[in-house]
Amino acid sequence: MSLPLPPAPPHTAPAASPPRRSATRKGGGNGVLWARGLLALLGGYAVAATWASALARLLPGSLADTALAATMASFVIYTLAAIWAYAARSSVRAAVGLAVVAALGGGLSLLLAGGAA
Repeated sequence: MSLPLPPAPPHTAPAASPPRRSATRKGGGNGVLWARGLLALLGGYAVAATWASALARLLPGSLADTALAATMASFVIYTLAAIWAYAARSSVRAAVGLAVVAALGGGLSLLLAGGAA
């Protein structure tokens, strides 16, 4: 004695696979990740160094105290600059933002040192 077979399910077309993401589309690919990483590393260093120099000249106190305080503040500045490198809408916007902030810090440092006429 054999058991009856269940009815066959209706025939359906196979599910289409999702489209592949292209590395060249806006915001994708490893190149953008590497660019932002380099911006965070080098641009963050430039921003932190220029602002540490400016803060060391701007803060009141002895040379050792102001240098120490400016160096400690530069760690926070570096972190914020690295976050900005990844948070900006595009790599170009991140680069321009970091360049402007580094130029402001460098200009302020030159003005406070008496290097600008």
